[in-house]
Amino acid sequence: MLRRVLPMVDTASVLDEAQRRSRELDTLHRLAEAVSDALRGEDVLTRSLTALLEMGWFTCGEALLRREDHRPLQAVSVGLCPFDPLGECPKRPDLVARGDQVLAEGRVVRHGEWLLVPVDDVAMLALSGGQEVSEGFLGAVTDVIRASLKHAHLLQRLAEKEQQRSRLLQAFLTAQEEERGRISRDLHDQIGQALTGILLGLDQNLDRPDAHSLSQLKELAAVTLADVRRIALDLRHSVLDELGLEAGIRRYARDVHERYGLDVSVLVNLPSRLDRQEEIVLYRVVQEGLTNIVRHATARHGSVVVTSYNSYVQCVVEDDGIGFRPEALLPGEQVGLMGMRERLEVLGGSLRIESELGQGTALYARLPVR
Repeated sequence: MLRRVLPMVDTASVLDEAQRRSRELDTLHRLAEAVSDALRGEDVLTRSLTALLEMGWFTCGEALLRREDHRPLQAVSVGLCPFDPLGECPKRPDLVARGDQVLAEGRVVRHGEWLLVPVDDVAMLALSGGQEVSEGFLGAVTDVIRASLKHAHLLQRLAEKEQQRSRLLQAFLTAQEEERGRISRDLHDQIGQALTGILLGLDQNLDRPDAHSLSQLKELAAVTLADVRRIALDLRHSVLDELGLEAGIRRYARDVHERYGLDVSVLVNLPSRLDRQEEIVLYRVVQEGLTNIVRHATARHGSVVVTSYNSYVQCVVEDDGIGFRPEALLPGEQVGLMGMRERLEVLGGSLRIESELGQGTALYARLPVR
């Protein structure tokens, strides 16, 4: 009977492979713990580099990041480097120069004793040594770091958004108080004084009526009534509820022309009435847009165009005024625009502004129809 000869097993090799795999898993676990609560991209890269060096995979390393487009890579962290300052390292200029190529290609490159490992399109690790590091392990490392960078970026965006909302809320409260103050002054200075004048005139005409005096009182009462209606119109447009968005916009455009002399053309082409909240938001956008034209644009003509396309409604408010640079606005000058943007975003919409000095301004509001 022939005996089957089994292949010899290299016990030492199997043991080394098992130890290497165990070390890789320990490193990935430690790496994930190190970056789990990092709030900034720089912190993610620094902690990642520290974990890899402390686990003994590399002799030294550097984390590089491009902070802005078309800017050279900058070091955000260096570990176990014998050169101080870092610029004295003779190999570093070449590594940084090759970094752009590595980021563009998106693949690991070995350059002499160095491994250049792209994490994403703006971050890279330059690691010295690591001859025994496998491609699979490097891939897992970059996956962990990349996910943490995305998480940190989202957290940073969220923090910026919360700061923006906080500023918007403060600005809204300030604007609300200013609006209440304006209405209070209108009621006291205009309506209050007019009603006082009417009462005094009526007192004088109770005993000895005078036709001319009564005619003046009637005219004053009509003007006062118009002022009351104007204040009510600024607060809430009843035509919007009764007749819809087009009638509300046309009425407001006519009032703007009568009060300020601005010619405003209106085109509204909608297949049917919108939801109440949608009409209110678009009306407020038009109201704020025309108010900005009157206050800042020094324009002769303005236009409002509201159209529907697929499942969206777009509202465009334009003028032929002096224009401005949107990026140059101070925080206090953005209250109205931020309010419009916030109203639209609540309903899933967006706001875009195009303006140049001397070229007028165009405001584009886009709102999905529910």
